Amino acid sequence: MNREKLLFRSVCPEISEAKKKGQQEIVGFVLIVVLVVIGLMVFLLVSIRETPVEENSVAVGNLLESIMKHTTECAPSFVPDYDDYESLFKSCYQDKTCSNLNESSCDYLDRELQAFLETLIKTEATISAYQLDFVVKEEDGEEGLMRILEGECNGVITSAQKTIISGSENLVIRLSLCKNL
Repeated sequence: MNREKLLFRSVCPEISEAKKKGQQEIVGFVLIVVLVVIGLMVFLLVSIRETPVEENSVAVGNLLESIMKHTTECAPSFVPDYDDYESLFKSCYQDKTCSNLNESSCDYLDRELQAFLETLIKTEATISAYQLDFVVKEEDGEEGLMRILEGECNGVITSAQKTIISGSENLVIRLSLCKNL
């Protein structure tokens, strides 16, 4: 029996040291896993809270192009020569009037385009907001001429723009749509 105790004592310190090392390795591994999980949670929260990023969209570009080709009831020169929206933006920039309506082309453009966009957007259930900007691009920036804004955006913003040349000026029409996720 003494021999067994002596043998156990000589082997036991190595066993208890091996157990301590194993426990330390397990604790270290658990700490690393916990830190990685916390890091992933922080990354996930930050990426979810980011504001919507504006993306250029072919579909919005096609929509903007079709709007520009739509004929209006404004005739700056004479009655059969009605402007489409693209020409109406130029007429607005040049301060022309709709001779057949006795109204400023800018006032007519603002009113009719707002109604047109509202009707058009109502057909698309996923769009919660829209913004149309009419600006003149200059060397030192942009000068805003008109902004039509409707709704509140909590989703993804897609946009497109069209540049129209009027004399020596670049007129930019930018349409942004907000789609709910």
